[in-house]
Amino acid sequence: MLPRKIKLRVTIFVGVLLITTALASLLLLLNWLSSARAVRTFTRDLLDPVALQVTEQTRNMLDSAASAAEVAAAVIADAPPELRPRALDVVGFALLSSEPAIAYVQLGLPDGGWVRISRSDDGSLESHLRLMSGANATAPRTIHRRRAPGAELDAILGQTEDIDDYDPRTRPWYSGARAATGVYLTDAYAHFPDQAIVVTAAIALPAEEGVVAVAITLTDLAEMLSRLRVAGRPIRGFVLDPQQRTLAAAGAAPVRADSGNVTLPRLADTDPPVLRALANNSEFQKAIDNDTEASIAFVAEGARQLAVVRPIAIHGREWLAGAVVAEDDFLGTIRHDITRSILVSLGILGLFLVGAALLAKSISAPLHAIAVETEHLRRLDFSDRPLPHTVFEEIADVNGVFGSLKSGLRGFGKYVPLKLVQGMLADGTEPELGGRSEELSILFSDINGFTGFAEEIGAAATAKVLGDYLAGIAGIVADESGTVDKYIGDGMMAFWNAPRPVADHAERAVIAAIRCRDAIAAMPRAAQLHTRFGIHTDRVIVGNFGAPDRFAYTAIGDGVNLAARLERVNNEYGTAIIASDQTRRLAGDSIAWRRLDRIAVKGKRVPTEIHEVLGLVGLVPERILAAAVEYEAGLEAYFTRDFIRAVERFDEALRLRPDDAAATILRERAVAYAAFPPSGQWDGVHVMLTK
Repeated sequence: MLPRKIKLRVTIFVGVLLITTALASLLLLLNWLSSARAVRTFTRDLLDPVALQVTEQTRNMLDSAASAAEVAAAVIADAPPELRPRALDVVGFALLSSEPAIAYVQLGLPDGGWVRISRSDDGSLESHLRLMSGANATAPRTIHRRRAPGAELDAILGQTEDIDDYDPRTRPWYSGARAATGVYLTDAYAHFPDQAIVVTAAIALPAEEGVVAVAITLTDLAEMLSRLRVAGRPIRGFVLDPQQRTLAAAGAAPVRADSGNVTLPRLADTDPPVLRALANNSEFQKAIDNDTEASIAFVAEGARQLAVVRPIAIHGREWLAGAVVAEDDFLGTIRHDITRSILVSLGILGLFLVGAALLAKSISAPLHAIAVETEHLRRLDFSDRPLPHTVFEEIADVNGVFGSLKSGLRGFGKYVPLKLVQGMLADGTEPELGGRSEELSILFSDINGFTGFAEEIGAAATAKVLGDYLAGIAGIVADESGTVDKYIGDGMMAFWNAPRPVADHAERAVIAAIRCRDAIAAMPRAAQLHTRFGIHTDRVIVGNFGAPDRFAYTAIGDGVNLAARLERVNNEYGTAIIASDQTRRLAGDSIAWRRLDRIAVKGKRVPTEIHEVLGLVGLVPERILAAAVEYEAGLEAYFTRDFIRAVERFDEALRLRPDDAAATILRERAVAYAAFPPSGQWDGVHVMLTK
């Protein structure tokens, strides 16, 4: 027994109650958004001092290089020229021992000589010397001496010599310092000989006696940034030059030059991915363009990130320092507590929402099904689609009405051309009496000798066979965009280009006839279903004809009558598909044809060229095509009164196709005319004596 139906108004009342609950959840969401905003503000306030720390440590590192350069320059300037290499050895050893960030200290001389104290990978110190003049001149040889960490100046572990073309005067730190006043800070460049990328603080000695330089590597700067921590959490710091190239970044791989060419990556090409994401942020680009501080929130690596950037002005260089931190590193616990409380609230609210969803579905699903079914009925689609069961009394009543309506319309659809009605429904027009002149391709079909066959098999079997037969050929007509006008016993009338336009209507009609012929040949009892087709293309009247309260959509006119006559002409020529010359000219080159004859159908004086449809091009046997060529040659000779040649050609056609009734008929005519020539007014037209 079905449960009692629920009134729709009760359901609506419950729905309103659930909507009120949904509004409460919206307030909860707003509270979450407010808390999240407060979290972000707190995080930015925490990160801003970190960015300041990056800035200051970067500045301190570069300032230490500048101070070391000033100290070294002062010591070397006070020494006599011949002792300056020794003085650089002393001061360089001291600076490298006390300042881990310094990569090397160097003296470049005006004559191209140079002295450098550098730090090797194992921590030992090396001195490199090449003097172009004086008592200790080594040109063009460079002497390399290595000392152990903390060893005396003279405690040399090893010494090597080589020849190179290094000239300090071509390096950026030398030329820059000569042109500057005080300390000159270089852009990043390749350090000789290991090609590491360095930034150098250089200062020129007085009286053009050389330049002293102190360099720090970007690797050391990156390591400094990698050591940054706040509350035990790592900070991704970075330093950029004015071209947004990465001078140093926490976690980034050390940069090396290739053959002395510096190729510093832009931040957008730098690892880790979080820095690449920052570089592509519009707020970040705006801060760089305006040379201002900025706090930026963005998403990278699947998490929310916060960044602060600020400009650095150091010894004439405009750099940019910044830091990035994952928001959850600092406020994850706080946010977790907020999230947990919200999730509990949402869980309770979710129970109400599930109930609301189920109730809404129980109402909307059957109503939606009714709407869909209404659309199907509007398109005259009467397929069986059971409507969903519903507990609502009003909707159940509508479902019952729809079932009855569909059954009635399904029966109605068997009596009218549904395609026509569907077209009128789509146009939103009502049918009315009247027609219009339109060029149509009209097809008639009929089964030869079906009456006797029907008497043999009985009424019930006849209805079954004929039903399957007509359903098959009507389906092909519809598939080729044709309109089935009516069934005439075992025959059918169809046309193309109405009610909907069909651009290639003649070709479609011929292809439909070919397909019907082939489909009938594959049907059971095919031998008893030998079907004739007649096709003609002409301008006729098509529209609604009949009485005001009952009419039919059909086509009338001489063109319709001619198509019907052509269907019967097949009986005389032993053919299956005959088309008029108008159809032949419009159907195109996809069809294989045979020009059949020139006739005047009964009741008409105007002659008609008729053609047999052989099949689709490429699918007709070569023997049939060859026979058609011979037949048409014979027909041409026949029309020009060369009856002897016509007989020869028809004989050749019959040799290739012995069962060709048309060739037999035309041969007999040619033989008769050869014996008794026609009058001078004869034009080759064969007058049909029967319909």
